[in-house]
Amino acid sequence: MKKNALLIGYSLIFLGFAFIVVDTSALFHMYYFHYISIIVGVVILLTYYLTTRREKSLLCRIGFHKFEHVGWDDDVPFRLIYRCQRCGYEKKVIRSSGGGGP
Repeated sequence: MKKNALLIGYSLIFLGFAFIVVDTSALFHMYYFHYISIIVGVVILLTYYLTTRREKSLLCRIGFHKFEHVGWDDDVPFRLIYRCQRCGYEKKVIRSSGGGGP
């Protein structure tokens, strides 16, 4: 059921935005169905992420990390290393411009 929650949440958000772009409210009386589907999709995703992730900070659980640059990768010269200040999650990012290291 957990993987279905992600699919349902993202599908509802996509469906809401698709209804806004197509402007179905002009054709059918849907009574703000597109806004309701976006809100329900976001609530489903937030509850999924809050219950399944184990970080201490609630912001890190839903994906709002506070990254700081900690260095360069030794293997690839233009890959940066970032670490979250709150939970310690580390990610490596490749610069699009290429370029050198330190």
